Amino acid sequence: MNGTSAPEPTEWLSLAAAPIFAAMALASAAAAGGPMDALCGPGSGWPLDGMVVMYLLMCAFHVAPWLKRLGDRRAIDDRSVEEESECSPRQTL
Repeated sequence: MNGTSAPEPTEWLSLAAAPIFAAMALASAAAAGGPMDALCGPGSGWPLDGMVVMYLLMCAFHVAPWLKRLGDRRAIDDRSVEEESECSPRQTL
């Protein structure tokens, strides 16, 4: 996979995992704190229950394909900047 082309269909699954787990963590955090949690919960006031932490950890473990893709794109951008600077005329003051 290079930084300029679209991901192959097999790579879409690895790219989709982290945002989906992040959305599930947000949904779990938003759903927490209902009336049953007030009655049955530990009463600590901590908004991150076990499910939210689990989804955040899963998101962190699946973020590697995004970091690799961003790193590849940055390397391509750096190379194109170097090529442009070599071709451009030098200005002397």
